[in-house]
Amino acid sequence: MLSRVILRASVPSFRTRTPCLGIRFYSDNKQKPDEDKKPAHDDKQVARKDDHQIGDFKVKRQTSPAAPAPTDGQGLEMLLKRQQKPYIPRSQHQRLSYEYPSLPNEDTVGQTKPKTVNRWTRYLPKIITAVVVLWGAYMVKVWIYPSEEEEQAQDILDPQKFHTFIVTHKEQIDDDHYLIELVPKSKHWQYSYYVNYNEKSPWNGDRMWSVEVQQPDISVVRSYTPLPLYFMKSEYTRSGERAPLLRVIDDDATDYDKGGSMCLYVKRYNDGEVSRYITNRNVGDELLLRGPDIDFKLPYHPARAHYNRPTFRDLPSKVEAENGVENIYKRFKLPAHDNLVFYGAGTGIAPILQVLMSRNPYRGYVTIHYSARKPGELGPLDRFLFFLEKLDRVKVVRHYDSEGTKLKPQDFPEPAKPHYESAMRLEQQEKKAEEQGDLSSAEKLKNRMKILEEEDRKKAREAPQETERGTYFPNALARAQTTIDQPKEPAALSVVCGPSGYVEYISGSKLINGEQGPVTGQLGARGWDNNNTFKLQ
Repeated sequence: MLSRVILRASVPSFRTRTPCLGIRFYSDNKQKPDEDKKPAHDDKQVARKDDHQIGDFKVKRQTSPAAPAPTDGQGLEMLLKRQQKPYIPRSQHQRLSYEYPSLPNEDTVGQTKPKTVNRWTRYLPKIITAVVVLWGAYMVKVWIYPSEEEEQAQDILDPQKFHTFIVTHKEQIDDDHYLIELVPKSKHWQYSYYVNYNEKSPWNGDRMWSVEVQQPDISVVRSYTPLPLYFMKSEYTRSGERAPLLRVIDDDATDYDKGGSMCLYVKRYNDGEVSRYITNRNVGDELLLRGPDIDFKLPYHPARAHYNRPTFRDLPSKVEAENGVENIYKRFKLPAHDNLVFYGAGTGIAPILQVLMSRNPYRGYVTIHYSARKPGELGPLDRFLFFLEKLDRVKVVRHYDSEGTKLKPQDFPEPAKPHYESAMRLEQQEKKAEEQGDLSSAEKLKNRMKILEEEDRKKAREAPQETERGTYFPNALARAQTTIDQPKEPAALSVVCGPSGYVEYISGSKLINGEQGPVTGQLGARGWDNNNTFKLQ
């Protein structure tokens, strides 16, 4: 018979009321036969009554998440009851086994056959590795680095061998004219450049030189005159916001003349293989250059040993003034420099620009007659001519076909007598005249006397004399303000450069073998000859 016992307990609380807990005990004892049976509805009524009485004291139990699962409805006896299922063995079942490794003295090392070692198995891997490494080094050297001869070159250019240059900038002036900036690919020449800067630097104003550019597809070369210019770049020019600024290379050995930069002033001809090849190159492409080829060396002057003219710069106000130059001429009894007249057409103006913007520029006054089809062909080069005029170093007379300002007879003055002729030059003139049979005995004696007089003047110049200091000028522009209005002497030397038809009209054409030939044309009619005229083409 199921019996239910309810115990109630109350615990006094001082602040909060503690509910009474109801505890029930259940018993599963079987009912005895002699006990009276109570109807089922009596138990339900008692249970309902008990629930009503203890309803106020029931609380919701809060258990921990780690508490065991509730066992309501199963009973402890069912959970603790031993399983009475009989054991029935299977006829077949899978067994798992593990084999322990053998002992050290029972391994199979001694049972294996030793590897045969001979000469091939010993050296063949090393040989293959060495061949692969050498082949990789050869490919890197051939395709990435320049040739060994060019890499070991001590100079930027070589008259006998072509050197590789990279196009770093290309500016198109008009439909036909371009400015191409080049930089040498090899950097080995810089090791000896700083120590022997005066000898290694190609920019020297006492000569006109050119380079040969090769068209490798047909092995054709053509000469071009480099200019000591470079394009100054920045982050704005690389992004396309601004155009690079064309500037003059300063005579500074610390930056290796801007890394060996130079510019070519090129005119594109439809039938010109080399000009089309050069103007078709893009930034990053390569060109092969050989040189320098000395086209013309300006006459020697004794002032070269005592005085160097300041180099031209981008702005006239930055050019140093020639302070005290008059005292140098008086102290060493130096003769004055001869003035020069230059006739150039199109890109033929490049040689005189090279002389005027290089180190040791020409010390005499230069008159430039520039001929072109229309204005604007010089592009940014016209700015430098304007600055040279402000420095009172040159006078530019422009002749344009579109404006009808062609050369006139008054543009060809008579030659002036030179202020100085070196003994070597006199000997060369005498030797040349003897070969042509145009020199008489009286003229030979006269030349010999000039040579002796020059030696006496040279000895006198070695003993300097004290003179007063001249006026000080802060820059060359300030000095030019005092000399620009002074009259200039006629030119004693002339140089002509341009197309063959232009050269023939001015001074007569050159010979087929490259010799100067007789001076004819407009200059020949005014009394110029081979002693004071030189042709470039």
